[in-house]
Amino acid sequence: MIVRDFSPIPYKGGELSFKDRLMGMIQEGFSWPAEMESQEDVIRYLSRSLDRSYTLLRNITLPDLEITIPMILIGPPGITVIYNTPVHGVFRAEGDNWEVLDRRAGGYKPSKPNLVRRTSLMTRAVETFVRNRIDPSISVGGVLVCTNLRTHVESRRPNVRVILIDALERFAARLLEKPPTIPQEKRHKIIRTFVSHMESKGEEAEVSEEAPPTKKVAESLDASFEQSVQPLQRTFNFSTRQWLILGGFVLAEIVILLIFLVMIIMTA
Repeated sequence: MIVRDFSPIPYKGGELSFKDRLMGMIQEGFSWPAEMESQEDVIRYLSRSLDRSYTLLRNITLPDLEITIPMILIGPPGITVIYNTPVHGVFRAEGDNWEVLDRRAGGYKPSKPNLVRRTSLMTRAVETFVRNRIDPSISVGGVLVCTNLRTHVESRRPNVRVILIDALERFAARLLEKPPTIPQEKRHKIIRTFVSHMESKGEEAEVSEEAPPTKKVAESLDASFEQSVQPLQRTFNFSTRQWLILGGFVLAEIVILLIFLVMIIMTA
């Protein structure tokens, strides 16, 4: 399987610098490292079965769509949008609903975000993009993949297919058994269309940079920060996660001290 990665911060095997990991969390949220690691799991399972007639496009952003589509798998049987999630727990997928088991209440309740609906919306967005630019007859399927081994999902005819990580190789094997519906030439055209779109986006982003001095200052600050952290990392031999946890504790203590200071001033 061929993988084309369009991530703003590539996450191949999790080999990230402290700065890249921090920037990814700032841009995409604190769950970004776990979500990217979840993508790695999906790619590893699919790569065991799928040959080079399949291409997986990673982290594609479509026009007028605020969110990034994690994975688009293009192969002879068709196009599949894959949304991955590292969430764990007991869930129920029914129709357009995504619910989590509330053990205290003894029943299911709506879970946010609604991953079934999100996968369905991404699938429709990709289908619209392909139909408008290539072929109006092409249909796109959607798959929600739960990569945490502690996750259980009760499926009741959901609008998108829900797969647990240990069933992903079986899913890939069934893809290989399906008859081809998209000829090779058209598959290449679909891939070129997505790649051209992402490359043009990258060029627009480079042209729109309007403050080189500010960027140089930011890069200088990043370099200074890394230089100041490196001696500490060598001395204490902390991992990136440990540094983040330590920083969180320090920040929490500062907030608590400020609250006590305000209370003392107000009661004085």
